[in-house]
Amino acid sequence: HPSVEQNIAGEFYENAPIAGNQITGILSTCWRLMWGLGALVAGWLVDRYGGRLMLAVYLLGCGTLCASVLGLYSISSITLVMLLMGGFASIYHPAGLALISHETDSRALPRALGRHGIFGSLGIGATPLAVALVSQFSGNWRTWYALVAVPSFLLAAIFVWQARSHSKNKVQRPPVSEYDEDTQAAWREFWTLVLVAILQG
Repeated sequence: HPSVEQNIAGEFYENAPIAGNQITGILSTCWRLMWGLGALVAGWLVDRYGGRLMLAVYLLGCGTLCASVLGLYSISSITLVMLLMGGFASIYHPAGLALISHETDSRALPRALGRHGIFGSLGIGATPLAVALVSQFSGNWRTWYALVAVPSFLLAAIFVWQARSHSKNKVQRPPVSEYDEDTQAAWREFWTLVLVAILQG
């Protein structure tokens, strides 16, 4: 989304740069606000329905919204799409990290999380270049969303199939007492990490 914000603003406010900057801020806020707040609900849903199924919901939701952009030509409708897309996108981290944690042996978990972070960062870093190439050949920012919708639907189908056929292959974790000293220390470390993330933001 950040890679096309200026393109969207330019289409609707080509001769009004101040209004264009304002709408860019509104679109960014809508997407990111729901991305953050939705993660709170997504975490509960992942615990209830599992990582694979929720990843399928995330991909189907975002894919459908990306495809819908092709037929939307009012800034109000696009703002609504960004709001909803942020909500669906908020599912990714709770579902993806839970899936990795539950399906990976504890000895291989650090490497799995490291690979997840590396390839995720590569994807984020490569997106502006991909958007630039697509825009150069198509001349339209909507084409990018249409292209993204295709792998979203394909991956969603894979996760639905996996959710049905691999529901019993989770690594069982031993229960931990809420009074365990290690648990208390883990909570302190968790809130320290949250505070650092807030300050970075």
